[in-house]
Amino acid sequence: MPSIFSTREVAEILGTQEWRVRRLFEDGTLPEPDRFAGKRAIPRESLPLILDKLRDRGWISNPGASQCT
Repeated sequence: MPSIFSTREVAEILGTQEWRVRRLFEDGTLPEPDRFAGKRAIPRESLPLILDKLRDRGWISNPGASQCT
């Protein structure tokens, strides 16, 4: 597995839309990563934090949370 990912690749890995990952950086929720050729170079170590932030916003379901129907 690579050690650096683009925003699109992170979205594919985490099963969400690319704009949602971008928004975490654009609104300051997460600090901007370095860029390579104009694209975000997101380190693999950031994936768990990105996943947590997406779950905090309700953009990815939390498998451990109970769901009311």
